[in-house]
Amino acid sequence: MKERVRLSSGNMLLLELLFALIFFSLTLSVTLSVFGEAYVLSRQAEGRDMAVAEANDVAEIIRSAEYISEIEGLLSQKGLVRGADGQYTGEYNDSKYGIVVSTSVSGRLYTADIACYDFLSDEMYPASAIYELKVEHAVKDGMQVVKE
Repeated sequence: MKERVRLSSGNMLLLELLFALIFFSLTLSVTLSVFGEAYVLSRQAEGRDMAVAEANDVAEIIRSAEYISEIEGLLSQKGLVRGADGQYTGEYNDSKYGIVVSTSVSGRLYTADIACYDFLSDEMYPASAIYELKVEHAVKDGMQVVKE
């Protein structure tokens, strides 16, 4: 007859601890992956919220001004730099995100197309913006009036 091998109580305890260790290791890896994904989504949402806030700030600057020169002064005070092509550009959130403001004037109507981009991608200005906003505002005559 064959002899049956019986595990002693010490071996059974070690086997049970091994299964518990494997179970908790798997549980920990799943939990960490869930929290890691939540962190990534939170950072993306933070960038989108910042883009919306920056675009709305620029829109309010444009809506609050009466003259084109006043708009240009306020945009430069905000930290936006006017390029040779007439576009204003700026970076925020440690240069992770950027804003581009394209302006045009038709008569007394000042139009600004505001777009926010994610600079974390490979391209400087990706094809699709995080947030876009168009602002149209009537200005007086484009000349700043000097008050005496």
